[in-house]
Amino acid sequence: MNTRNIVVSRGSVVSLADLPRKSIALDGYVRGPIVNVEEEKYSFDHHDGCVRLVTSATCVQVLDALLLGLDTKDHTIYINDVDGDTTLATWLLLNPHRIMEPQVRELVATVGAIDAHGPAYLVVNQELANGFFQGVMSKVTDLQRARKYGEADLSALLDDTIAKVDQLLNGMLDYTKRPDKERNFEITHRGTSGWVMARSADFIFDLLYAAGHTKAVAYQENPDGSVTYTVGKKSEMVTNFPVGPAPKDGTILNALNAKETGWGGSTTIGGAPRNADGSRSRLTPDEVFAIITNIVD
Repeated sequence: MNTRNIVVSRGSVVSLADLPRKSIALDGYVRGPIVNVEEEKYSFDHHDGCVRLVTSATCVQVLDALLLGLDTKDHTIYINDVDGDTTLATWLLLNPHRIMEPQVRELVATVGAIDAHGPAYLVVNQELANGFFQGVMSKVTDLQRARKYGEADLSALLDDTIAKVDQLLNGMLDYTKRPDKERNFEITHRGTSGWVMARSADFIFDLLYAAGHTKAVAYQENPDGSVTYTVGKKSEMVTNFPVGPAPKDGTILNALNAKETGWGGSTTIGGAPRNADGSRSRLTPDEVFAIITNIVD
């Protein structure tokens, strides 16, 4: 498999039945984890149709499949976004000969745990986590901070992050750790049941959890007028904040999706639509607050 076998289509969500034989859909391109051995079609996903606490991240699912005999020869990979989980899953599919390397296994375990459970999960090797999320994913983070991610060439971005995975594993990745003090947030809305909405240009759930907020909506207003929202809670153990999944009645994502198609996620984290033009949600923060208030307050 090589990069000619990768289809990058921002925001696309399709049915596995719509894809040809020998297809691998990653992290939400197809909703939910699905295995079709007869047609050699697979969806590795942990957002829909699963319980976040017990469902592995996409990169871990891919590693397990490779270890258990998945042959990716002549398969095509389909992705709709470039994040850490998707990057590492794609790297594994491009480098199946390296899956027995101890450092590769540790990297997958580290990235998979953080992606599945969020910053509340304490990993053993924080230095490796920093190298990946602040080094490998640096260009993604910089674009998000500059509010330009929606305009980015995702194929070029994927090439950059995959190359940096090689550099990280080879001990050649040079990056500067970003101090926490450079990140901040502003609480703009407070629900009566203890949840909050916070505005920030950064990923801030670790800061929110450290500040004692276990259920929150983080958002960023984009230059095109759309808003990037992430709805999350610290774990499945946090009550009275039913994040998702979107198809389930009574969840936050279900209510938001009823107002605006495209919201998706799992039982502990989810977010706004990822539209093909790079835009996100057209709902205002006040509208999102009102919708969630009807569910939890």
